[in-house]
Amino acid sequence: MTILEKNIQALLSGVNEPLGNKLLNFIQNKTCSRFNIDENLNIYDKTHNVFMYENLEEEIN
Repeated sequence: MTILEKNIQALLSGVNEPLGNKLLNFIQNKTCSRFNIDENLNIYDKTHNVFMYENLEEEIN
């Protein structure tokens, strides 16, 4: 499982399901007004001006 997949799983586990669904939809369709994704699969949340980061799952636990 990639870091990106782990982050999505952590979000979908009920911690923040609506955000997880938006991210998953974005990754599948490559279109979303809230997020940008770069060639290294870094996801940027334009609403809050923050990057999703690889230790999100650890932060949640």
